[in-house]
Amino acid sequence: MTAVINNSSPRARERMTPRVRPAGGEVVRGREAEQKTVRDLLRRAQRGAGGVVLVDGEPGIGKSLLLRDSTDEAAEQGFSLAAGAADQLGQAISFFALRTALREPFAELTADDPGRDLPDATAWWIIQIRAHLERRAVAAPVLVCLDDLHWASPATLAALRALPRDLKRHPVAWLLARSTTPQRDVDYLFGQLEMDGAARVTLAPLGEDVAAAMLTDAFGAPPDPALADLACGAAGNPSLLAELIGGLRDDHAVHVTGGRAVLALARLPRRIHRLHAAEFRDRGHRYQRRAIAQGHEADPQHFRWLAI
Repeated sequence: MTAVINNSSPRARERMTPRVRPAGGEVVRGREAEQKTVRDLLRRAQRGAGGVVLVDGEPGIGKSLLLRDSTDEAAEQGFSLAAGAADQLGQAISFFALRTALREPFAELTADDPGRDLPDATAWWIIQIRAHLERRAVAAPVLVCLDDLHWASPATLAALRALPRDLKRHPVAWLLARSTTPQRDVDYLFGQLEMDGAARVTLAPLGEDVAAAMLTDAFGAPPDPALADLACGAAGNPSLLAELIGGLRDDHAVHVTGGRAVLALARLPRRIHRLHAAEFRDRGHRYQRRAIAQGHEADPQHFRWLAI
């Protein structure tokens, strides 16, 4: 279970439960450079300065896991956390992602306040949110962590354009993530924040060594060549690798023999066929297009799942 604390009061921080990994837990692998970038952001905030880290990547590449790991680390360091996410339906709600992050404090701001009905209500709300974060930062450094900003409302994007700059002299850190799908407004926001000095990381597919480590963790032994070869079909996408591992477990398709995790079935798990065939085909085609665009030769091993 990952602890996410939205209430910044000392009492709430005292009640914070320590980080607990679930069975077969979520472990961040192959992201050491990105984790270091986040740690640098947290250190700057602890020294009293604001900062921004932007996280890009295709769906399922591990953005949300990196964010959860980052909020866990920040919580352990005594940060006041405001963690939330945008979503497709929330686009119709002003400041939806910030509402999910601030929760009760945001609700208190809305109570019987005439400012919310002003013609320039967006600017008024940004001022109120800024003042709220300034107050929180007096007691402890703050981490604002927002995911899925490709779905963010225009009001949320406007706030994120202004607030990191306005709060740069306060211990308020911003960790902002979006999927790399064409979205003009969020593309513009990330570009502007980067020009203002934000660090930007793009999560690449995991290497074969990291995939092998995930298989070893899951089955208690290093994978044999056939199992490692099958995992290549996930094209380094950790979400797809996790689904593959879960499906192999469901089908009892891996046995440990002679100190190796041996693939016992010469087919993909039923879970893959049932739930994700179309998604895997889309991922594979996108991998192929990306490799061609980057001038690389696409590895045929990454397309075995296209035949589903």
